[in-house]
Amino acid sequence: MPYLFLVLLALLSPWAQASLDAGPDAGADMSDATPASHDDMVVVALSLIGTPYKYGGVSPDTGFDCSGLVQYILGLSSPVTLPRSSDEMYRMGSGQGVELSQLKAGDLLFFRVGGKSRRVNHVAVYIGEQRFVHAPATGGFVRVDKLDSKYWMRWFTGAKRVLPENAGRVASNP
Repeated sequence: MPYLFLVLLALLSPWAQASLDAGPDAGADMSDATPASHDDMVVVALSLIGTPYKYGGVSPDTGFDCSGLVQYILGLSSPVTLPRSSDEMYRMGSGQGVELSQLKAGDLLFFRVGGKSRRVNHVAVYIGEQRFVHAPATGGFVRVDKLDSKYWMRWFTGAKRVLPENAGRVASNP
């Protein structure tokens, strides 16, 4: 999907706004949730643009850090549960590794920003067209950046698909 269309969909989507209005615990009970689609993740992610960064933050009301943002997005758009830190998300056994050429909207991107750390210290949600949504750093806001920029490619460590390929798709009868 073209990037501009996704932004407009996120801003105009009553589903996304209702999800945000439900509050920070909206994703806690996913017992009757239908399987999410990768596009659902994108809509939720784009609807959070402009939310302030807050270290340890897990809510649009108070702000997000990178892993809190990703947990929140998945909590609203799927029954998938992720560990709290970006490094734990990267090392978790579930999900499949994805090559750059195979990225799909909703995949998670992992970075080792700064080069001194052996641990993954940043995570983001890929939204397509070489763009991703993330909570960058103290003083910043949830925003969209380009994966193919020199800065982000320098720190890129890997990608993971946490939703199945057919998530959210209705099976057709033969």
